[in-house]
Amino acid sequence: MNTRTTVAVAAVLFISLAGCGTAESKTPGPAETPTVEAASTPSLSAVDQLRNWRDTGGSDQLSTITADLTAVNKDSHPVNLPGLRKSCPRMTADLEAAQKGDPMPDKTLATRWSLALEHLAASAAACAQGANSEDQASFDTMAAEMSIGTEHLVAVNDRLTEIIGS
Repeated sequence: MNTRTTVAVAAVLFISLAGCGTAESKTPGPAETPTVEAASTPSLSAVDQLRNWRDTGGSDQLSTITADLTAVNKDSHPVNLPGLRKSCPRMTADLEAAQKGDPMPDKTLATRWSLALEHLAASAAACAQGANSEDQASFDTMAAEMSIGTEHLVAVNDRLTEIIGS
């Protein structure tokens, strides 16, 4: 998947996530009940915990990451090395902040979210390396890691939609 496609998927992902929970969602049945970590707030349902995560910074993190991916894409097509020297480190910093953010209360989501952030951080690091060294291998790594990270983001979106509703 090229960077342009990845950013498009990330943009669609964010738009989809931004709408989660705006419509009435059904209460999960036994087969749909998410697995919630023990450290979660016991007074909130699993769905409410996910809504709370989304509403208390999760959506902002997704928006920031999407903006970063968009900036990297803009600086990549056509290649703008000075732009990449700014957008890639910014993406790295924002991903580090997201990694330090509140964990998702759903185990499946927490794992996928962590993997998405990990791969996107590797992509951002390779991007910065490529922008500084003009090394094509770094840009190839950037694209590969971004593709994997985006796949995990899509999985997070699918799970949120399943739990919270669309």
